[in-house]
Amino acid sequence: MLVRWQLLLTAATAAVVVTKASAVSASPSTSSSTIASSTSCRPSEYLCDTGQCVAQDKFCDGEDDCGDKSDEPRYCSPCNRTLFGDVGRTYVVEVRRPREDRLPFLCNLNFTAAGGDLGDLVQLTFDTFTVGRFLSFTSEGCPDGYMTIREIGRPPTGGQWCGSAWGYTVYYSETPSINLTLFLSRLSEQGVGYNFDFKLSYKFLRRSEAHLRYGNSTMATWRGELVNGTYCDRILTRCDTRACRLQSPNYPGVYPRNVTCYYRVEQMRAPPGHRALLAVSQRNSHKIHIKDQIVKYDRSQRILRVWDQCNVVQDYLTVYDGGSTSDRVLVRLCGGDAVPDIVSSHNTMLLEFHTSPYDNPFHPVPLSFLPGFELEVQVLFVDEKSRSFVKENNNCDFYISGYESSSGILENPRHSLAPNTTCRYYFQGKANEIVWISFVKYYAASSDPAANLDTATECNTRLQIWDGAYPSDKQSAPKNISLMGEFCKDDIPRLCDHSLLRNSSRQTRPCKLSESYVSTGKDLTLEHILRQGSALYPISFVLRYEFVHSSGSTGGVPMQETMSCDEVFRSSRVPRSGKFASPKSVFFYGRGGAQNLSCTYRFEADQEQRVQLTLGPASFGDRTQCVSSTDPLVGRWGCDYRSSQGAVAEISVSEYPWPGVRLMRDCLCSNTSGAVSLRPLTAAVVEVRFRVTGMNITQDYRNFFFEGRYQFLEATEAAETGCTSRLEERRLRGTSGEISLSNPLPPRTPLLPGSGPPAEEPPLANDDVATASQCVNEPWLIEPEDSQMNFLYLRTAGFGISTETVSQCATLNRIVVYSAADTRRRNVICPEGGPEGLKTVDFFSDGWNASLSNRSALITPHARSFVVEFLQHEPGYYAVTWMAISKRASLALAAGSAFAISPIHDCLYRCPEIQACINVALWCDGVRHCPSGFDEEEGNCSYRFGVTLLYVAIGAGALGIFAILLLATGCLKYCLYRHRARKKKKNVAINVNNLHVNHTHPNNGMTGSRLSNRYLATPQEMFLDNYGKDSIC
Repeated sequence: MLVRWQLLLTAATAAVVVTKASAVSASPSTSSSTIASSTSCRPSEYLCDTGQCVAQDKFCDGEDDCGDKSDEPRYCSPCNRTLFGDVGRTYVVEVRRPREDRLPFLCNLNFTAAGGDLGDLVQLTFDTFTVGRFLSFTSEGCPDGYMTIREIGRPPTGGQWCGSAWGYTVYYSETPSINLTLFLSRLSEQGVGYNFDFKLSYKFLRRSEAHLRYGNSTMATWRGELVNGTYCDRILTRCDTRACRLQSPNYPGVYPRNVTCYYRVEQMRAPPGHRALLAVSQRNSHKIHIKDQIVKYDRSQRILRVWDQCNVVQDYLTVYDGGSTSDRVLVRLCGGDAVPDIVSSHNTMLLEFHTSPYDNPFHPVPLSFLPGFELEVQVLFVDEKSRSFVKENNNCDFYISGYESSSGILENPRHSLAPNTTCRYYFQGKANEIVWISFVKYYAASSDPAANLDTATECNTRLQIWDGAYPSDKQSAPKNISLMGEFCKDDIPRLCDHSLLRNSSRQTRPCKLSESYVSTGKDLTLEHILRQGSALYPISFVLRYEFVHSSGSTGGVPMQETMSCDEVFRSSRVPRSGKFASPKSVFFYGRGGAQNLSCTYRFEADQEQRVQLTLGPASFGDRTQCVSSTDPLVGRWGCDYRSSQGAVAEISVSEYPWPGVRLMRDCLCSNTSGAVSLRPLTAAVVEVRFRVTGMNITQDYRNFFFEGRYQFLEATEAAETGCTSRLEERRLRGTSGEISLSNPLPPRTPLLPGSGPPAEEPPLANDDVATASQCVNEPWLIEPEDSQMNFLYLRTAGFGISTETVSQCATLNRIVVYSAADTRRRNVICPEGGPEGLKTVDFFSDGWNASLSNRSALITPHARSFVVEFLQHEPGYYAVTWMAISKRASLALAAGSAFAISPIHDCLYRCPEIQACINVALWCDGVRHCPSGFDEEEGNCSYRFGVTLLYVAIGAGALGIFAILLLATGCLKYCLYRHRARKKKKNVAINVNNLHVNHTHPNNGMTGSRLSNRYLATPQEMFLDNYGKDSIC
């Protein structure tokens, strides 16, 4: 019954006050003069009985301000009054403790700002506040008494303040008139507590002076439109054209109790192709303080709290990602601190501010901290096709395909993410691509240590990088998926943060592989797991991605298992014709970190096949120091470098007629948009080399590239002449030889003038090699018989020409002589007589004119071999002679050198005019090998057998004397033998006679046991004995 009576009494009193206040505030523009027309005092004054006017707060304040105590009547009370005041003046109202017999106690005060100099808003400052007891924020929190404040024109909230206020508490009205009600049902016992003490200051403010709420003349803030019939619900629109602010009710003062305010922010307009996102934030931490605990507040305790941490007081602000409470909750916060950007993924956002029914008035310390909140609203416009936001009703899944773009920049979603959100970024390349990502920056705010997380095992933000397409269902993850990196808490991925310094006028070095992540296949997945969302603990990352060709392969077989642009095209494994091109993997170029590039494309045909190549289009960047043109000497493409210094960019074509012999053919270094067909190649193995050096950090396959076509042809289709010999048959080795070619084949003519007609020329020796065929435009390889001991001497008729002297050659035919070890060194011979008549050209192998201490020249394969090529454009005859030579002893190395190649003694078979030793088989063989014919002179041919006749006679005499001495020694030996034999026969005869005597005289004391078996001499023995006396001895 008591409670019901209190409510009825409160309602009745409030109705009376409201009626009176309504009459005053019905016309806000009514001036003080209009009100004072029925009295002699202003509405903000009290009329004394003496006719004096005093301020309204002087009535019943315990002092005689009128002089006749008319302002202090007996049993007066400051309650149940309507108070006005002048702008700029502060008034005080104090309600004293009621007596026990006056309980329950009820006091109503109405404060009205009548407009003009009477103000537009009311400010209440609670100097002292002790009303009843405070027990709970939610249920029966004020059992002994309370204070309520109601805004005129707004529905009542029913919220109550009680207990003792702490700090400096200020209340700013939302309307020009407010009702304050004090109710006290019980006092504490005498001497036990003191549960009533109420004193406040009030003043009236003009709206223009409320800068914190409404802004100033330079920037007016818009708080939105109040929804009719609600206390604080507001709708904010078109925030892209005005400064929108979300404020707690009665900001910047204490907010009312038991209210739920909804703030709906909408942005219906957006530029074509864009989407509007809404963001709320507050950089100034002193403008945020939503009560979150009972204890006294100081600066160290100010912190934003979230979710269940706001259940103590149940004052919190909830942000929804959409326009209704059924949308995802981005964050629920309380406490006080700066609020980072909270961004919606749609063009609508709903904020819900809820306060508990009961509380005691408070104000945070220091006074610069304002109770309640103010949030700034911003509108962000993003590309509708971008990955800056999550699509409607979709999970946080983003798909980046190589079919859409080969490269780009990926950032985290521009909007906030709800708690327990997992965002996955699927990079999907083409079949022959891999994924290359580099984090330019990465930031993940650490969560509140007081949050309900097991910090030892969990973290708010977890980043995982998977090599492959990682599904959302971990149970179905393929086995070939591997984890490339996992980052939590203070761990961050590899950063390529130096690229942040890049701008329109400055380029930075490319990201290294050690600063990046590269997949092994065409898929890569990023997974971001957010436990507490990103509203208050924002994440931010920027990464560059690129779908890179997995290798340089364009159809051939890679030469290496590792990433390489070298390829092999074998006729047995690839189509008969096809395409090949430069690599498109950025890692081979400057932008991928490589300064130099070298790619080799090797074509291997069967022995009966040849390779036909077509190159183009091709680009070599902006290099201008090299020009491609047709070499007038050999009719092939060449690269003319105008400067020996600087970067190189070229395509060179070589063939390998024999193992270890690389024959340079064509070279291109100028940009071309068309196709260039190369002359047919003679070897079954051909290499195309694409080489670029000195690339800068911005250049890649769009600056340097080429395309080409290949075709494997049968040798008969590719041959320019009727040459039927194989390359191995055109590989010559021996002590000397001659190559004679003619097309058409004419009678053989002498090579050098004065050498006589062919009919009188002696035949070649067995060691010589002679060829005569129609194999023009085909290379020949000439090797010394012993590559360690011998060099080659080559001679042909004609004279050397260059691009400057080519006009002196009367024929279009050419003889080209290459060094087999490095065919870039060549000599082009005109095989006809020049302006001064027919000449000859001599060539020596590499190292002949150099010191033999150059060991590399001895070790390099084919260092002493020649490649000879006959280029025919009109009928003609060609001949080249060659022979193996060696250095004389005086020119050789010391005898103890490991590379000594000749004996200590000087050679006997030599060509003095070239200071060379020749093979003994070439000496006096009937063919002139030395240029002067020294090897065939009559005076030298005595050496044909290797020694002189004198030496032969001396040897024969010595042999005869030796034979005589041997015969004499044999005869002497025989005579001595015969002499011993005769002496032995004689001794036998004497013994026989002695035996006979002993038999006759047995007592002479001799025994005959040794001779018991001996026989007397036979007649034959006697004959031999007599015959021996007739010998020559």
